[in-house]
Amino acid sequence: MIQINMKKQYIFLSLILVGIVVAPMFVSADNDSVTKTIEAITDWIVSISLALAALMYIVGGFLWMSDAGNAERSKTAKSIIVSTTIGLVVILMAKGLISIVSTLVK
Repeated sequence: MIQINMKKQYIFLSLILVGIVVAPMFVSADNDSVTKTIEAITDWIVSISLALAALMYIVGGFLWMSDAGNAERSKTAKSIIVSTTIGLVVILMAKGLISIVSTLVK
């Protein structure tokens, strides 16, 4: 089994997150509008967040359905589902707030 130390994992995750945020800037490089670039970045982040939320719902549902009477596993599954729902609400509210602000700025 390959073991990677925590510092390398943090660096790797940081590079992935920076790539996720920077990638839409290159996609929308022909747009000279700052608002379109911000909208592209937020759309990209929301898309990835929705995909991750769906994955986490599947994981939580699988854990819950396969707990076989194990209270700790059931508790973990419920925690995953509740945390995913809260994160999804926060992401969607942030997207709505950005839409409102960009409408007011235009």
